[in-house]
Amino acid sequence: MGYKSGGTWLFLMKALLFLTALGVFFMGQNLFYEQTVFYFWGNYIVLFIYAVILYFSCKIYNGFHFGRVDFQEIILSWILCLFITNTIEYFQLSLQSQQLLPAWGFVVIFAVQSSLVVPFVYFTDRIFYKFNPAHRAIIVYGREGKARNYCELLQKHQKRFTIKRVVSQDEPQKSLLCLIDESESVFFIDVDEKNREYLFDYCFRHNKRIYILPTFSSVLLNTAEVSWISNTPMFCPKSPVPDAGTRVVKRIMDIVLSTLTILLLSWLMLIVWLAIRLSGRGPAVYKQIRVTKGGKHFTLYKFRSMRIDAESDGVPRLAAKNDDRVTPVGRILRKTRIDELPQMFNVFLGSMSLVGPRPERPEIMEQYEAIYPNFAFRTKVKAGITGLAQIYGKYNTAPDEKLFLDIMYIEKFSVWQDVKLILQTFKVLFMSQSTEGVSEDSTTALQEKEG
Repeated sequence: MGYKSGGTWLFLMKALLFLTALGVFFMGQNLFYEQTVFYFWGNYIVLFIYAVILYFSCKIYNGFHFGRVDFQEIILSWILCLFITNTIEYFQLSLQSQQLLPAWGFVVIFAVQSSLVVPFVYFTDRIFYKFNPAHRAIIVYGREGKARNYCELLQKHQKRFTIKRVVSQDEPQKSLLCLIDESESVFFIDVDEKNREYLFDYCFRHNKRIYILPTFSSVLLNTAEVSWISNTPMFCPKSPVPDAGTRVVKRIMDIVLSTLTILLLSWLMLIVWLAIRLSGRGPAVYKQIRVTKGGKHFTLYKFRSMRIDAESDGVPRLAAKNDDRVTPVGRILRKTRIDELPQMFNVFLGSMSLVGPRPERPEIMEQYEAIYPNFAFRTKVKAGITGLAQIYGKYNTAPDEKLFLDIMYIEKFSVWQDVKLILQTFKVLFMSQSTEGVSEDSTTALQEKEG
């Protein structure tokens, strides 16, 4: 049972929002930049280019995902899309005019568009959930501790789901099916294969929306191609090793973008270096051994955000929520991700890539692999600064969830996916919850989830 009520109305609202943004730009161009106004078809070509850039920006930043993400995130997505689109269009019109146009006109255009987007998105979100009230949902689990974690997660999405029961897969079949009958959505968390078959079949036959927590094998199948052996279809997971041409393009992109970032933000890195040095004793740049492709160790560079005696007890640990080891300057650096900037030198030198699984410390990697042997699969490719796990997960995301996200990235690898993830990273910079630490009594994300 999906979100279908009011689908036509929602499409019209999305279209109206999109056309309003276009209309404001068109009027602003005619009002502030008369020298760029063409005769007849020229104006429509400019408007078409603007529309294409805005549309693809919205697709990349999920600006149309009403009902899937909170309206605050959709507002952030639209503001970011409008900023990027207006910036590109400003330089395009400047090139056409063969002069650098005054920017204040685009500032006004952006301000008007943003002021209209906020109430528009809020109103559309409210109407969407009026047509689509929260689904009555149950959680069927194989492991109670895991189910409890996801129940807490789903309670943060009360507009989408109302959790009625959290029930074991070992519940008598008749009562379990009755609970499914009373629900609209069913979440399956680590359900055994022997129970999964009949429960899935029952849900499909009775039009229940199902959500399945992935396993290692299911993620591989999700990215697999269909290969026909005679008249029999077989799933064939892709090779995690990109071809030579793709690797060359990826390396060129790493070198070019890391060089540009270092040159453009060298002033910021100098200010941060001075701020850390002046705030107390100790080096400004922190060096740490991490694991990359093939299990190789390399030295990762970061701006130091913790006290120099942060691990004086010799125990490697992730940063916790409200960690008192983090310095005042470091708190700002971690929240804005500026502490990661020195890793551009890692990318330039080739020990890391811009996009890839986040490199773990060897000691923490060993702990994760002891519970999840497939965790080493992440080292099939070079470690990266950003990626699926960094964008859709958080700093304290459980290691098995990071593994699933990283496998999805590796199995679906393409240069276009890298470009998309790099662009999506800008949005994550404005989402402070993505840097949330592990619980105070944990040293790794593993203990946070399993404890």
